[in-house]
Amino acid sequence: MAKVDRKKLLKEPDEFLTLSSRVIRWSKVNLNKVLWGATAVALIVAAVLGAKTYLDWQEQRAAADLAPVMSAYAAAVEGKLDKAKTAKLADDLALVTESYGSTPAGLQARLALGDLRLSLGQWDQAKKVFETLTQESALGVELAPLAFHGLGQALEGAKEYAKAAQAYEKAIAAAGPNLGQIYKLDQARVLAAAGDTKAAAQLYRAILAKPAEQGVHERANNALAALGLEPPAES
Repeated sequence: MAKVDRKKLLKEPDEFLTLSSRVIRWSKVNLNKVLWGATAVALIVAAVLGAKTYLDWQEQRAAADLAPVMSAYAAAVEGKLDKAKTAKLADDLALVTESYGSTPAGLQARLALGDLRLSLGQWDQAKKVFETLTQESALGVELAPLAFHGLGQALEGAKEYAKAAQAYEKAIAAAGPNLGQIYKLDQARVLAAAGDTKAAAQLYRAILAKPAEQGVHERANNALAALGLEPPAES
């Protein structure tokens, strides 16, 4: 298989939610919630020195540090930053992850950092970010599929296709039915790249056998055609 085209993989039609767009959407919702009570928490910290208060303050601080970096990340996703500025942004995100790794803001920063590493073609570095992220017990059901999918992309970029298929399978298991169908396309693609055309074809046909978001069936049909196979008659 030729080198993975990052732009081709991520710039799907609008109905497909990429890692980047879901990261930004999550951050807008959650960071706003965290930053909203910053003043109140500061007053509480001044009055009460309990463990719970300290943890709340730490999350507020993490979110405050992450907010401007995430604004720059959104610009990078939109293609407004050149490679040098994107690399600098990745370094800035890395600093946030070192300070607040397991807080909600820290998890968010690590997800964005992994995505930037992917955009720079830094497969090994991206793999390390996503591998540690998938091991976080506090990751939650919303971020888990994104982290496993990012790991799959990093492994695919490094041409570790069998491992990429396993990562995509975990992303499918963690995702809802609609996003899971999209991730199955990725799993089938790396199975084909690994030489397992039969398994890839079975997965494409399984996708076609169920309702899916607009465009998913078309992509599965096109992939089958690229393998020299006919789609099911009923599709």
